[in-house]
Amino acid sequence: MTAEQRQNLQAFGDYVRKTLDPTYILSYMSPWLQDDEVQYIQAEKNNKGPMEAASLFLRYLLQLQTDGWFQAFLDALYHAGYCGLYEAIESWDFQKIEKLEEHRLLLRRLQPEFKARINPTDILSEMSECLINQECEEIRQICFTKGMMAGAEKMVECLLRSDKENWPKVLKFALEKEDNKFGDLWIVDEGSKRLESKAVEDDDGMEMSSIQIFIQEEPECQDLSQNPCLPSDESCNNLHSSLKPRNYQLELALPAQKGKNTLICAPTGCGKTFVSLLICEHHLKSFPHGQKGKVVFFANQIPVYEQQATVFSRHFERLGYSVAGVSGATTENVSVQHIIENYDIIILTPQILVNSLNNGTIPSLSVFTLMIFDECHNTSKHHPYNQIMFRYLDQKLGQSPDPLPQVIGLTASVGVGDAKTVDEAMFHICRLCAALDVSVIATVRDNAEELEQVVYKPQKIFRKVESRTANTFKSIISQLMRETEKLAKNASEELGKLFQIQNREFGTQKYEQWIVAVHKACMVFQMADKEEESRICRALFLYTSHLRKYNDALIISEDAQMKDALNYLKAFFHDVREAAFDETEQDLTRNFEEKLEELEKVSMDPSNENPKLRDLYLILQEEYHLKPETKTILFVKTRALVDALKKWIEENPALGFLKPGILTGRGKTNQATGMTLPAQKCVLEAFRTSGDNNILIATSVADEGIDIAQCNLVILYEYVGNVVKMIQTRGRGRARDSKCFLLTSSADVIEKEKANMFKEKIMNESISRLQAWDEFEKKVHQIQLDEKFIRDSQHKPQPAPDKENKKLLCGKCKAFACYTADIRVVEKSHYTVVGKAFKERFVSKPHPKPKIYDSFEKKAKIFCAIQNCCHDWGIQVKYKMFEIPVIKIESFVVEDIASGAQNRHSKWKDFRFERIQFDPAEMSN
Repeated sequence: MTAEQRQNLQAFGDYVRKTLDPTYILSYMSPWLQDDEVQYIQAEKNNKGPMEAASLFLRYLLQLQTDGWFQAFLDALYHAGYCGLYEAIESWDFQKIEKLEEHRLLLRRLQPEFKARINPTDILSEMSECLINQECEEIRQICFTKGMMAGAEKMVECLLRSDKENWPKVLKFALEKEDNKFGDLWIVDEGSKRLESKAVEDDDGMEMSSIQIFIQEEPECQDLSQNPCLPSDESCNNLHSSLKPRNYQLELALPAQKGKNTLICAPTGCGKTFVSLLICEHHLKSFPHGQKGKVVFFANQIPVYEQQATVFSRHFERLGYSVAGVSGATTENVSVQHIIENYDIIILTPQILVNSLNNGTIPSLSVFTLMIFDECHNTSKHHPYNQIMFRYLDQKLGQSPDPLPQVIGLTASVGVGDAKTVDEAMFHICRLCAALDVSVIATVRDNAEELEQVVYKPQKIFRKVESRTANTFKSIISQLMRETEKLAKNASEELGKLFQIQNREFGTQKYEQWIVAVHKACMVFQMADKEEESRICRALFLYTSHLRKYNDALIISEDAQMKDALNYLKAFFHDVREAAFDETEQDLTRNFEEKLEELEKVSMDPSNENPKLRDLYLILQEEYHLKPETKTILFVKTRALVDALKKWIEENPALGFLKPGILTGRGKTNQATGMTLPAQKCVLEAFRTSGDNNILIATSVADEGIDIAQCNLVILYEYVGNVVKMIQTRGRGRARDSKCFLLTSSADVIEKEKANMFKEKIMNESISRLQAWDEFEKKVHQIQLDEKFIRDSQHKPQPAPDKENKKLLCGKCKAFACYTADIRVVEKSHYTVVGKAFKERFVSKPHPKPKIYDSFEKKAKIFCAIQNCCHDWGIQVKYKMFEIPVIKIESFVVEDIASGAQNRHSKWKDFRFERIQFDPAEMSN
């Protein structure tokens, strides 16, 4: 931090004190603050309020001398959702926040009227975009526990601290929408009228111009707070009470409104959520006086869940129906049983219901009268949707007297699986319909012309690019890989046979899969001489790890710049030096460094420019020249490539008109942790609202869920999936005259995309035939009977856990770590080891990204204590009053004490041992 920045932060400190609740960013700032300082800040808020807590927080910040804390503070604001404050401090321009002061004064004057006249739950869904997510949750909790007046007081407190420049107008709009009399007192400038007018205009046109980005990856163990600065999604806009449904939407809703179990298949962007609201409203109003319906809407992912909860709340609460939602992020704080019993419409992530059915909290699906499955093509195999429908079908086919709910499925594409013919595709779709107990497939047929005026298919353009004619970089790295393979082969005569397989092409996904398999085989390799076994396993662990990194670098080089790949390797070897750095690693590092000068020279040679990047440059130049206001989504395969292309754009002066944003998933990969949900949403908001942010680089998170803004150019950069992904990805560019480029050096990629286009044709043909087939329902029923028979015949009781005590050995050096008898389960999904002996077998280092989630505070990383090993075993956390290690099973090898046989497990659920629950009393003793 510069002296000027420190001086500015002191000078503008009052803005920070008036806006920031520091307790919302403490988890991000804990590496820079002492534990007692964190506790003092929390206590200051509890005793005196957020402004005094912010003053104390600022004092601690300004005392810091360590480099990096100022950027960490900015990052914390950004991730927690303080977008306005983040921008103000970054530019040292607080005019937007200053302009809010007159509205704050007005709200303070009107606070008694606000408390008397406002039911916060009526407007919270509208106001959530102006509040921090934790604030929304606190308002809901206060309303629930202390009443609406206390909740209104809390909402005033939060609005007075809001850094969102549009909150006065949003409040005005929310009040007028609810026809609340307080709106007559809340006077803002004419901009509010323009806002309302624009919102209605957007309602009518949004479906034609917006695109959708969807987030779908392996979920993390906890969800991070939603950034409140985002606007509502496309569907929210569609729900304005004056909006009349289009004819094709009425056509899609009709079979369901007649009571049929219906699969609705319609393009992305046509308003399927709006159709589901039409169905839901008709369903609830169809019950006679004295009876009530109960609707559950399932959304696969947290972002989708949040959007749909807002959509349904806005639409139905004005009609007098109660709406509530439960997801993995909120289930700890609410009773699922209470929500389902007391609300008319419930929005759920499906695993919540699966868990409640399994533990008996919810006795059966008969508590519902209507179930709606968003992105219903996921109803297969072990997906939670299928687990729910197994219950449904068992109840139906078991001829239970209890009533079953109506079922609605929503999707842009039913897919065709592995089908190559129309008949095979028909069977695939019938299986999906059988899983959902569907008797009608609804598509737009009578109003197809109207639909075509709303949803535009972008022009698809294939660009085949030649690869580099000569690739010295690849030759050098390949030679290093061959040398490393030779070292691995010579390490063990027996394991060396794994490296004799021919036709393994370096720099491919196939090589990645092969080296991972070899890596796993090395982990469970055994010898009579245990010391020699440990030496060999440790060496092979290192060889395979280095081979994997070299392979990653070749993949990066193939699609990006050589210098990006080289920087990736340099960062890896820097980390190697910082860790154990034993003799084997020294030799491998020396081999790399001997080639480093040559690699540097090759990577900086302009003649080695990637032809794909040259072609990408030409596409961008041409499209933005023809249409400077173009908005682009650039899809790529990996996070490393996202970073590389962003850097390439920013370093290219001729592309200075582009301001790239990046969007990656939330899950953790072997290379890096993902973006937090608030960070994702800040990026999407910037892309939606800012004319400067005109290109978004995204990974395959683009699948199902989050809405963003108008987009007329989609570029698939060596990116291809299945037919479902193709249809959804293409649907991102729905503006008029939109284009979709597939840019690749591989003829196979183009052929795969053409195969997807063919599969789309046979999918549409199959749906048409099924809609006209008299035997459709009979076929669906027969599939249900057949699959239930298979399910029942395959059903086996869970095997009893193995009660025999076993050893856990380090997965790298095979050093003894602990016995299974010493492992305890903490809060169902975390595993610790009790006893003092285990603490002597690991060393710890402060965690680079400490975080607080649920009852855990992540404080340190733990590593094998054996010299020259330092294998990552897990983390050290503070759980309630205890400091405990939390280990990950994939870091260990399990050895049977009696036989000496060794196995490895990727997940705890695959390891069947006797689980003992964590007992605080045991720790105390």
